[in-house]
Amino acid sequence: MKFDYEVLIVGGGPGGLTAALTLGRIHRTALLCDDNHPRNLPSAHVNNFPSHDGIHPAEWRRLARKDLEKYPSISPFHGTVSYIEKLTDGFRAELSSGTSVVVKKIILAYGVKDRMLPISGFQELWGKAIFHCPFCHGYEIRGSRLGMLVKNGFAFHSLPLIESLASNLVVFTDGGHPFSSEQLEVLARKNITVIQQKISSFTYSDERLQAVVLENGTSIDRDYLFYAAEFPFIQKSSLGEKLGCEVNEFGLYKINERGGTTVRGVYACGDSVAMAQSVLLSCASGVLAGSGVIFELLSSH
Repeated sequence: MKFDYEVLIVGGGPGGLTAALTLGRIHRTALLCDDNHPRNLPSAHVNNFPSHDGIHPAEWRRLARKDLEKYPSISPFHGTVSYIEKLTDGFRAELSSGTSVVVKKIILAYGVKDRMLPISGFQELWGKAIFHCPFCHGYEIRGSRLGMLVKNGFAFHSLPLIESLASNLVVFTDGGHPFSSEQLEVLARKNITVIQQKISSFTYSDERLQAVVLENGTSIDRDYLFYAAEFPFIQKSSLGEKLGCEVNEFGLYKINERGGTTVRGVYACGDSVAMAQSVLLSCASGVLAGSGVIFELLSSH
């Protein structure tokens, strides 16, 4: 069978870019497909990344793509992958350009989608005054009046992180009851207010949060809000599931120690596979998947 490339990488974020770099270093051919709609598009900076702390996400991606230019075996494609078919030996993928390619291996690097809550002001403030990661945004907003919107009890372990950054912390559950009685007692002992009423809106000015407004009309002044992740995560694409890749209870692809999914020849990396999600961790995951593919390619020779 004639192959157009050895590897198809679906997604050009940190995981996909680093997987491509890893493949290029060992002269493997790959098509890197990216729709230019990264998860961190609303964010103004990437933090906790040595040598690039505070860099704009778009600039980081530009530099990463620039690094790939010296590897002729890596080809970029600006578009999406609409369908992947498992063949007897390899895969055939249809691209948004209307063309198709035949490859030996697949790396799924498209990540997950953030849930935009249907609350007025939420989407407008996402990545600007409403965040999901204290390691990514906490330092810049330390000492502020913070809120934390919690939908599940799993987020309880994150509360000490948020509390350590806040001058004053209020926890919102938006009508839910995510905490056990024991957890509520802990919060009460720490004088952390828990508000269980539903939220009607977030008021803001110039992308700065002003207050959380409850359905009963009460307004709680806050400077920033952290929104704890809801489970299961939603994969950005259904390509993996259609191929038969299994996910765990958190909606993340099950992978082995080399990034291989439950479907032979299909690998995954980045936010699609990890509970701990950041640009740096996605890069590490991309190296893992890229090297795993390389070892499988070479072992078949």
